[in-house]
Amino acid sequence: MLFPNLPIKTAGGKVFWDTLDRRNGWKLQQNLFTGHFRILDPDDVRQAWGTDESEMWRTFRNFTGSRSE
Repeated sequence: MLFPNLPIKTAGGKVFWDTLDRRNGWKLQQNLFTGHFRILDPDDVRQAWGTDESEMWRTFRNFTGSRSE
């Protein structure tokens, strides 16, 4: 499930976040404690977040223009 998002500037995930993929400056990250996911744009602004990993990967591919893998 994706949750409503307020585009918030972040520190880029240097603490508490595992970067699962990075493409065209975008990052898909997972929180080390809660397990939820977020997508950051090239300026480290959160553009989406949620708990459903497959939905987050699909959204990440849409943001980055990547094809399904």
